[in-house]
Amino acid sequence: MPKILTIEDSAFERKAIINVLTKAGYKDIIEAATAGEGLKRYGEEKPDLVLLDLRMPDVEVGIDTLKKLMKLKPSSKVIVVSIVRDKETIDECIKLGAKAYINKPVTEGKLIPEVKKVLG
Repeated sequence: MPKILTIEDSAFERKAIINVLTKAGYKDIIEAATAGEGLKRYGEEKPDLVLLDLRMPDVEVGIDTLKKLMKLKPSSKVIVVSIVRDKETIDECIKLGAKAYINKPVTEGKLIPEVKKVLG
């Protein structure tokens, strides 16, 4: 079973994501409440997939975290999960290496097909 890291500052959103993943059978889920913690956990845990929020209090823009993840491991599998809906941001995330971009609120119908597709 793949290991999934969710980097999300909102405890409510983290719980929602974890509930969706758990319901779909994913059990090895790592949580991080800040970008800094997420990058640290990424290095320690070597997850198969990262679910990344773009708006977090400890970074100006979550895109910086995406850049750092891709620099650490260019083959990183990252799905951005964000309330940000502008095409420019979505396009930039995909250009930087995100495998998918999902708008909040997270639902099973939006998240699980993308997770399955990215994990192969």
